[in-house]
Amino acid sequence: QTPAQQVLMSAADRWGLLGLLAMIKNADPDQALLSVGTDLGTMGLDMQQQGSLYSTFITPWADSSAAHTVEPDFHLPGCYNVQPPPPGPGKAAAFSDETLFFMFYSSPRDTLQEIAAQELYNRNWRYHKELRIWLTKESGTAPSQKVPGGEQGTYTFWDPENWGKERKEMVVLYADLEEKNLTAPPTATFAPGSVQQGPSQLQQMQMGQMSQLSQLNQVQPQVRGAFQGVSMAAM
Repeated sequence: QTPAQQVLMSAADRWGLLGLLAMIKNADPDQALLSVGTDLGTMGLDMQQQGSLYSTFITPWADSSAAHTVEPDFHLPGCYNVQPPPPGPGKAAAFSDETLFFMFYSSPRDTLQEIAAQELYNRNWRYHKELRIWLTKESGTAPSQKVPGGEQGTYTFWDPENWGKERKEMVVLYADLEEKNLTAPPTATFAPGSVQQGPSQLQQMQMGQMSQLSQLNQVQPQVRGAFQGVSMAAM
């Protein structure tokens, strides 16, 4: 621009399209580089390439021979593509009673407590709401005697203070036992291509208990709060 053009150009034109056009026509390469930029093709970039440029382009100030030193794309090894573990609730069937009691007492008002309680119920444990203990009627013990609204006999309960199983003669009323629904044991899932193994001993025992429970329900009606799946007195 001549000095006369600079004087006649208003401030709006100087910073508008007219000012940009005048700057493009400027012969000074430094100002043109700052204002307009430069053609990327002059830096060795192939703009017609179908793909990302980061794998071959390091910096505009490096020569083309240095482009071969760019680190190649990283590929995840196949050994890391493993089958994710099953959800937490599905693992509860493989835990011991002691582990389930630890989950129940160490996770109050938590999902783990509910999962442990459901699995203990499936294993014929019942929660006494008044005594706040878990108790069960193990096989091989003396049969219980029927009393109005409950049973009387020797029961095995879990003592959280001494952290162990204890036996005690007591009267258990069905109304004092918390009610839950029995759930079927979870089925195992296998990764594609893996060798499927037979059911574990614990799963076989649970399937046998479920079969025995089904037979009892067909022979006699279910008593509210009663211990299912074990030898009881005449009900």
